[in-house]
Amino acid sequence: MKRKTFVLFLKRKSLLFVFVLFLCCSLAGASYGVSSLFTTPRASKVGDTLTVIISEFSTASQTAKTSFDKSSKSDGEVSFSGESLPSWGWDYSSGYGGSGLTQRKASLVAKLTVEVVEVLSNGNLKVKGEKRVRINQEEEVIYLEGVVRPQDIGPDNTISSTDIAQIKIRYEGKGPISEARRPGFLTRIFNLLRIF
Repeated sequence: MKRKTFVLFLKRKSLLFVFVLFLCCSLAGASYGVSSLFTTPRASKVGDTLTVIISEFSTASQTAKTSFDKSSKSDGEVSFSGESLPSWGWDYSSGYGGSGLTQRKASLVAKLTVEVVEVLSNGNLKVKGEKRVRINQEEEVIYLEGVVRPQDIGPDNTISSTDIAQIKIRYEGKGPISEARRPGFLTRIFNLLRIF
């Protein structure tokens, strides 16, 4: 009976020891960039992937106003040998007024997985990635490039686009709908030559 109790005691102590050892190794490994069972591995080296939450909003407006007025007036009278010639005079005025307003709003919300292509000397990560989606002969492409600080990467291996330095985002569509929105060939030539 005592022997069974002793064996059971040893088994419990062994399990406790293995659990504590496993926990310590997992925590130490996570602090050195080694993957752990308790955390999602974060991007840290070339070839690792990272999910970017794109949430970009921009608004721009510009107003210009010009006004110009000019007027002049002249009159006179000439006399010659005591005789007075008809008086003369003229008035001239000109004016110009113009105003313009431009406004632009854009927003892009998406999720994109990028790849680490270079680890910079200061430890920051250079990332690139693109996503292509084709729906009904219309292809949409999102391209992203930038520099990420490892400490900005979340525990779930995601980062917001607002935390990426030197970010370049390109969003474009190719297909019949995008072509229909473009001006025609002759219109583009006239705009280039400023004929109309």
